[in-house]
Amino acid sequence: MKNFFFIFPWLLLFPPAIVASEQDSLGGDSRDLLRQTEVMFEVSATASTGDFAPLWLTANRYGLSSVRPMSNYERVRLERDIRLDAGRNWQLGYGADVALAFGHERTGIVQQAYVEVGWKRLRLLLGQKQQPLEMMNKELSTGAMTFGINARPIPKARLDIDWFSFPGTKGWWQWRLYGAYGFMTDGLWQQKWSQNYRYSRHVLYHEKALHWQFGRADVFPLTYEIGLNFAGQFGGSSYQVFTSRSEATTYHYESGFRAFWNILTMQGNDATDGDFPNVGGNTLGSWVMQLRYHGKKWQARAYWERFFEDHSMLTVQYGIYDMLLGGEVTLPRNPYVTAAVVEYLGTKNQTGPVFHDPTPSMTDHIAGRDNYYNHLNYAGWENYGMSIGNPLITSPLYNDAFGKNHRLFFYNNRVRAWHVGLSGDPSAEWHWRALLSFTRGWGTYSLPFVDDKKQTYALAEATYRPRWAQGWQGTLALGLDHGDLIGNSFGGQLTISKTLKLKR
Repeated sequence: MKNFFFIFPWLLLFPPAIVASEQDSLGGDSRDLLRQTEVMFEVSATASTGDFAPLWLTANRYGLSSVRPMSNYERVRLERDIRLDAGRNWQLGYGADVALAFGHERTGIVQQAYVEVGWKRLRLLLGQKQQPLEMMNKELSTGAMTFGINARPIPKARLDIDWFSFPGTKGWWQWRLYGAYGFMTDGLWQQKWSQNYRYSRHVLYHEKALHWQFGRADVFPLTYEIGLNFAGQFGGSSYQVFTSRSEATTYHYESGFRAFWNILTMQGNDATDGDFPNVGGNTLGSWVMQLRYHGKKWQARAYWERFFEDHSMLTVQYGIYDMLLGGEVTLPRNPYVTAAVVEYLGTKNQTGPVFHDPTPSMTDHIAGRDNYYNHLNYAGWENYGMSIGNPLITSPLYNDAFGKNHRLFFYNNRVRAWHVGLSGDPSAEWHWRALLSFTRGWGTYSLPFVDDKKQTYALAEATYRPRWAQGWQGTLALGLDHGDLIGNSFGGQLTISKTLKLKR
């Protein structure tokens, strides 16, 4: 397995990925590009009871939301979707997305700012862009464990190689891979919000993935996909770090070429590792799989994600207990239900409750207590206080509920949950969705709850796109939380937007 990390960088240059296209290159003049550019104006307001807004009024909105019971924002987005050039040799996309927010963690928000350039099956992204869920329904799923849609996007330079056929397989075995480096932008926010209690600044970011797909939907309706996703935070500085051997300490980490190579290959170590070097930085990721049925009227898929921290769950030596397991069905066109999702999330095991390094009297190394999304040196798998992964692992912004005011730590990462999502399109003008989640939390291994805590999250939402007002859209959502994890709340959210195309 270790050899994979050395081979991966060279796979980014794998020649078969550059497959010639028969289509024309990007055509047209600047007026064509201008006419394909959309501008969206949006306003949104949330009002609720309780200490926090209902979870599903806040979660999985790319971080442009607030956990506070009262909030609103005004937003302007200019964007050209790179998919408009699908089938052409050259593709171009760009976007700028800003918001003025009240009751949020920031008042002025740069949500997106990016340029994308594609050539054949290669695509380069520079900037900060909202990336969609890859194997899940973004409206109905609870979200991915590693690369979710719960937090604000991270600025990066990312190179994608889109699906290409492995030589000699005629499309029955396809590959896809990508890699990126970026940087976290919430350092000053961490320092202010945590009130100088354990925070990090100037932290760098890394992601990479390799996916395989077997099958051809145009020949047989079943396809199978398996992938390995990696992410990491490295470099920068950590302040007020407490270890078992010292008082609060500041650590500065290497941010040069060697640090970039070590996070790519999952090598190196940190100053806090002591006599037992680990892997440098905060490294994590997921194994992902999906089986899809590509019917003419029915569509269905089953998917599975297994999260891991460091190396301990990268293989199956500790068993497979924790997972996100889901299924989705898309129904033939009807006025009632369009899609249905059912998911189970379990993160209670985390390779077990026992951890110890080798000693003279006990030479075996046991790597339990993985402590999902947390890290000794960094603030963990969060951005501006929101989980970058699945929101049912309670984000630090909710820590007032646990009496841990302004601590950048995930105090509830051992959970089990069941979730149902439904959506429908009664007409061309109306769309609705409903979410219902039941969760049970045990805290963490190091800081368990005295008693397990149960919580229910519910959402009912309707969207209206009137034919008589082209480009206008209104969405009314009602959310309900009930339980002893983050408390009870009931609230509503109204969002109104207008989209238009530029003309010249």
